Amino acid sequence: MSSRELHVFENPIELMEGMWPTPMLKLSLGKNVWAKLEFYNPFSHSIKDRTALFLFKEAIKRNVKSLVEATSGNTGIALSALSSIFKINFTAFIPATAPSSFKVLMKILGANVISAGNSTNELLPLVKKLSEFNGYTHLDQFHNEINVLAHYETTAKEIDKQMSSIGLKIKRIIATMGTAGHIVGIAKYFKEKYGDDLEIIGVEPAQGERIPGIKRVTEDKENKFLNMVKIDKIVEVKLKEAIEGVIDVARNDGILIGLSAGATVSAYKKIAKQDEEEVTVLIFPDDAYKYVNELGSYV
Repeated sequence: MSSRELHVFENPIELMEGMWPTPMLKLSLGKNVWAKLEFYNPFSHSIKDRTALFLFKEAIKRNVKSLVEATSGNTGIALSALSSIFKINFTAFIPATAPSSFKVLMKILGANVISAGNSTNELLPLVKKLSEFNGYTHLDQFHNEINVLAHYETTAKEIDKQMSSIGLKIKRIIATMGTAGHIVGIAKYFKEKYGDDLEIIGVEPAQGERIPGIKRVTEDKENKFLNMVKIDKIVEVKLKEAIEGVIDVARNDGILIGLSAGATVSAYKKIAKQDEEEVTVLIFPDDAYKYVNELGSYV
């Protein structure tokens, strides 16, 4: 076996790409429910490592010196890690309402962290001004189609190969929406290959609810990603329901998943038929450790 097959890596980028595909785990949630465990990505312990790497590679080609991004958390951690590796100045704008753990971790990695506002939508004008007047390059995960491409080329293809390798045909994939990059990249790949034989379910917070890492994308008129592909259904989830999903998986499968992952569990429970045999894949974007304070008030 090669050193890479034995998980021996000579640099952090090799580590990241060498750990793909991330694991697929069968859950006790239903008869044929599987989870894509994206917290096996090494930098942010989230699916956002993929987005960040693709965006960063494009920036490196342009020989940029300073980067700026609006982020609710995980993308900021991943970009902070990459910036520290490549010695590039990085400034992250993060909502004041985001879990404090994200801000601490980005600062440890050497990023300049500016905490303000209640959402990334409020921060985007500030980010654009900084990029215009101070020579910073705005990676713009919310509008840059490289975000979608990252998941079309990696996440989606991994899921397809993994499930095909054990002879299973996927009926539906359930994923949360923040930038909508990963759900659209996955949907684009699977709709092109399988058409409407496979159902794509999007998950967003219910009206008036806040779930870290995801938002009501269907109300964001500037999100162009959702126009790229058909999302078959949108399921609304409350924060309490997302937390119940986290607890369900923890106490039945022993896996500590994040709040957005818990939201996919809740969505599955809302739409699944009892004892159905068809294959469902849930995308688990990250794990529980950054959300201990949020979870603590419910247990």
